[in-house]
Amino acid sequence: MEVPNSASTGAMGSLLCKLDELLRTTEDDDETHAIRQLRDDVSRIDLMLAELSEVHDPPLTVNYWMRDARELSYDMEYCIDLFVVVFHSDSDASKKTAAWTDEISGFRTRVEEVMERYYRFKLDKSLANPNTSVESIRLQIQTASRSQDLNTPAVDPIGMEGPKTELVRWLKPKGGDGEELQLKVVSILGVEGVGKSTLAQELWRILGEEFQCRAFVQASKKPNMRRILRSILLQVRPNLQPPEACQVPNLIRNITEHLQDKRFHSSWPYHLNYYAAFIVSHVGHL
Repeated sequence: MEVPNSASTGAMGSLLCKLDELLRTTEDDDETHAIRQLRDDVSRIDLMLAELSEVHDPPLTVNYWMRDARELSYDMEYCIDLFVVVFHSDSDASKKTAAWTDEISGFRTRVEEVMERYYRFKLDKSLANPNTSVESIRLQIQTASRSQDLNTPAVDPIGMEGPKTELVRWLKPKGGDGEELQLKVVSILGVEGVGKSTLAQELWRILGEEFQCRAFVQASKKPNMRRILRSILLQVRPNLQPPEACQVPNLIRNITEHLQDKRFHSSWPYHLNYYAAFIVSHVGHL
């Protein structure tokens, strides 16, 4: 059973389960230690969010801190999902492990900054009649869900099967007339915690192999453009390991050049050239 995301705690529930899964599958001692420390800090932030969500009419400092903590949880969950996808590709495992270690270090810094702001702003003073059962309830949910395998498709949440089937039917590439080969863009709308990311990930799992060049990216309300473009480049060119400090113009140029190569591949059908041309013309305007 997958822990659902919520409007108050973001992706903390599923994030903790995925960190637990990484702890079970990681063999490197240093990496295990780093993940365990990260997991412990994330668990503390999860409890802070759960407690603050019980505050009636919280001050702006609480709202801002909770928003930043939730966005951090979404960024971290996306990074783990991307690591699982990229790690099982055919690229160099040593490069991927090094990049993953850098990501862990970066997230530990962000987690420590979030916790430091919590105590600096004395947000614990905002707690009125704290709910003592919050921690036990959260732990019960997490314990019941730790058996989930990151590589096993999650059970469809209630009400998702219909939309998923319809989107798969609509998005699946087909041969035939020009109308069937038109570029298609889908927007999945809804409030936080209703399963938008889960549905998108399931569509990626089902349809991803249909395309030669593909990338799965997730952006927060304040997207880090360099991180997004670097993620796209790592997925469409897994054998190229861009430096962590690679600037946005260089990332755009690398992605554009790679897609242009595909665009002019003489053996490609016309409709694939059309897709590549569209992406190349828009990648600089992300």
